[in-house]
Parts: sequence; structure tokens; C-alpha cells
Amino acid sequence: MQSTEAHPPPPPRADRWRGYRRLAATNFVRGASYACGTAVIGLVTWWVQNR
Repeated sequence: MQSTEAHPPPPPRADRWRGYRRLAATNFVRGASYACGTAVIGLVTWWVQNR
């Protein structure tokens, strides 16, 4: 049986893009921190080998 509750209207396009932007920014920060961590490990390894 169908419920008679009114469904909320879909969010405006601006709200949808804001969510995508936040997701993209989060992924960018996560990738940048991963790259920085990898670079630091690589530099430390190189420094230890060439000491």
C-alpha cells in the first residue's frame, strides 16, 4: 500500500553541486596527504641509504 506522506522535493541544483564539491575537496585532501606521506617515506629511505 502506498503511503500518503509527501516526499520532500529534490534539492536545488546548487545544493547538489555543493555536495559534489565537498566530496571532491575531501578526496583531493586525502590524495594530497597520501602523496606527502609517500614522499616523506621515500626521502627518509633515500637519506638513510645515502648516509
